[in-house]
Amino acid sequence: MADVFVSYKAEDRERVEPLVEALQADGFKVWWDAHISAGSQWREDIQAQLDKAKCVIVVWSRRSVGPNGRFVRDEAARSQRQGTYLPVRIDRVHPPLGFGEVQSIPLQSWKGNRSDPRYLALLDCIGSIIAGERPTATIAEPPLVSRRTALAGGAVAVVAAAGGGWLLLKPAPASAHNSIAVLPFANLSGDPRQDYFSDGIAEELRSGLAQLPNVKVAGRISSEVVSEQDSRTAARRLRVDSLLTGSVRRAQGVVRIASQLIDGRSGLERWSATYDRPEGNLLDIQTDISEHVVSALSVELGRSDARNLHAGGTANAEANDLYLRASALVQNDDSEATLQQANTMLDAAIALDPRFAKALAAKSRNLSYLADVGRSPIEIARGYDAAVATAERAISLAPRLAGGYASLADALYGQRKISASARQIRAGLAFAPNDIQLLQSAVVSLVAAGEPKEALAHADRMVDIDPLNPLSHRRRYYALFYDRQYAPCIEEARQTLRLAPDLAMPPYFIALSLIMLGKPKDALPQLEALPADLTVRLAAEAIVADKLGDRKRSDSKLDELQLNYGEAASYQFAQAYAQRGEIDRAFAALERGFAVNDPGLNTLEVDPLLDPLRKDDRFEPMLKRIDVS
Repeated sequence: MADVFVSYKAEDRERVEPLVEALQADGFKVWWDAHISAGSQWREDIQAQLDKAKCVIVVWSRRSVGPNGRFVRDEAARSQRQGTYLPVRIDRVHPPLGFGEVQSIPLQSWKGNRSDPRYLALLDCIGSIIAGERPTATIAEPPLVSRRTALAGGAVAVVAAAGGGWLLLKPAPASAHNSIAVLPFANLSGDPRQDYFSDGIAEELRSGLAQLPNVKVAGRISSEVVSEQDSRTAARRLRVDSLLTGSVRRAQGVVRIASQLIDGRSGLERWSATYDRPEGNLLDIQTDISEHVVSALSVELGRSDARNLHAGGTANAEANDLYLRASALVQNDDSEATLQQANTMLDAAIALDPRFAKALAAKSRNLSYLADVGRSPIEIARGYDAAVATAERAISLAPRLAGGYASLADALYGQRKISASARQIRAGLAFAPNDIQLLQSAVVSLVAAGEPKEALAHADRMVDIDPLNPLSHRRRYYALFYDRQYAPCIEEARQTLRLAPDLAMPPYFIALSLIMLGKPKDALPQLEALPADLTVRLAAEAIVADKLGDRKRSDSKLDELQLNYGEAASYQFAQAYAQRGEIDRAFAALERGFAVNDPGLNTLEVDPLLDPLRKDDRFEPMLKRIDVS
C-alpha cells in the first residue's frame, strides 16, 4: 500500500515528476499513474490505490482546474471524504468550485529542492495526515530565499479543521499597528529598461497608502534593502506586520499587475489579485489594490480616504509614463543636467494632462534643487518663485496631495520664509502624518523655525518608517544637534555611518558635537575624514585650532576658505568668527551672507555655534529677516 497517492493531469507529468522523486528520496512510498501496467483495468487500479492511500496529494494546475480535469476533481472529492486530501498548486490558479475554501500549498516554480520551505511544509503535512493527526506546519524560511520565492507563497502555514481533514490557512491576526512595506515589484517585461515602470508602480502604491493616517508604510530605501530576503526577515527588519509585493508586465498598451499581501509573521498570503488592463486604467488598478490592502489590514476606510489614496494622479497613460521616467531619473542623480531633463519630461506630462498634480509637485521639487545651484541671487530668487507657484498649483488641484505640501514647504524654505514653510508642513501632516517626503521636509523646516524638539519627533518617525535609510538617521542627528543633545547626536551619526560609511556629513556633526562638548582635540580625527577642501571642514578646523590655542593655524584655515570659496562661505566665516570671539567680524560675515543668499542663514535661530552673538543687539533684527516669527 502506498503512503502517498498523487492525483494530477497527465499532461503535467513532467512537472509533477520532481515532486514524486523528492518524496521517494525522503522515504515515502508513492503511487502515481506512471505505475499503471499495460493491460490492467486502469480505472479500477487507480480507485483501489486511491482508497488505500494514507495521503492524497492533489496537484492543481491550469490543466487540472480546466474542463478536462474531471478525473482530478473526482479524485480530490473522494480524498476529501476520506480525510486524506492535501492540495498543492503548480500554477497560480484557483481550485474548482467546491475546493476553493481549502488553501493549497503553492509549488509554483519549484524544481525539486528538498530544502525549500514550501516542500518542508508539505512533508510535515503528509506526516501528520498519515499519522491521523491534525497537521500544523509552518515554514522556517532560510535566510537567502529570494523575494520572489518567499513572497509568492513560499512562506505558508497550514492547519486541518477539526473532524474534516480540510487544510485551511491559519487566519492572520488583525494588526494593532497596521504597518506595511511595499517591496519593489518585479519587472517581467523582459526589458531592464522597463524597471522604472515597475519601480514606479510600487512607489505610487507606497505613497498612496502613506496618505492614511492610521497606516504605517515603510519607506522606499528600506524596502529595497530587504527586497531579496525572506518575508519574515524582511518584516522584522522593517518593523512591519505585512508585506505587499508583486510583478508588472507591459505589452502593446496593456499592463498586467499581479500583487500579493503577505503576513510578515506567519508568511501567509492574506490577499492576491491579478489585473490585465489598458495602461490608461493604471490609476484604477492602484486604487483597487490599495483598497483591498487596507481592507485586509482591517483599517476603516472612509469615502474621503478612498478618494485620496492616489490623489493628484492621472488617467493619461503617456503622461503617467513620463512622470515615472522623470521620477526614476532624479532618484540617483540630482545633477543640474538631470534635473533639467526630468523637468522637460514633467512639462510634457503636464501638457498632456494639465491637472496632473503629482507631476506639478515633482517639478516644483526639482525647481527648488535647481535654484540651490543658481549662479546669482536673481537666478536663485526666480527659481524659488517658480517652485512656489508650481507647488501652489499642485495643491489647488489636489488639496490632499502630501507631496504638494512638501514641495511648497521646501520652496518657501529656500526663500527663507521659515514660518510659512512650517505652516505648510503642519497642514500636510495633519492628514498625512506618515508621508516620508513631508517628514523629511518637516525636520529641516521645524529646526529652522526654532522647534528642534518637534523636528526630532518627526525624525524619530522617519527612523521608524524607513529604518534602513541613512537619510532617516541623518535627519535624526541633525535634529539632535540643534536640540543641543550632543552625545545622542554623536551616537546617531555613528549609526548613520554604519549604514553608509562613505557619507561626509556624519563625521562633521560628530566633530561639531565634540567641539560643543569642549573636546576640540577629539574632533580633529573626524574632520580629517572629510574632503580636505570642504567648506565646513576648513571652518571647523579653524575653530578647533583656535580652541587649542593655535591662532596662526586657525587664520591659515580661514585664508584657505576665503581663497577657495570667497563670499559663498559667508555663513561658515560667521560661525568661525563667533567661536573665535570676533563678534563684529561674525556680524559682517552674516551681512555678506544675506547679500549672496547663503542657505546657511536658515539655521540662524538655533545654531549653537552662533551662541556668542545672541546677546548682541544686532542679532534679533537679523532673525526677523528670515521670517521665523
